[in-house]
Amino acid sequence: MKDTTLDYTKIIGALNSSMDLIEGEGISDETVIEQLSAAQQMVQQAMTYSLSRDRG
Repeated sequence: MKDTTLDYTKIIGALNSSMDLIEGEGISDETVIEQLSAAQQMVQQAMTYSLSRDRG
């Protein structure tokens, strides 16, 4: 059976690293920052939903 478990902590970590890189490079493209922030929120929501579903 194929494992379809998502590792949300790795996804959040990658998004956070991307944000840190953008800030460290002095990139101030608001569109990119907004998209990364939106992605972080979506992953958080998916993780919360997944956890609540697992609890039954």
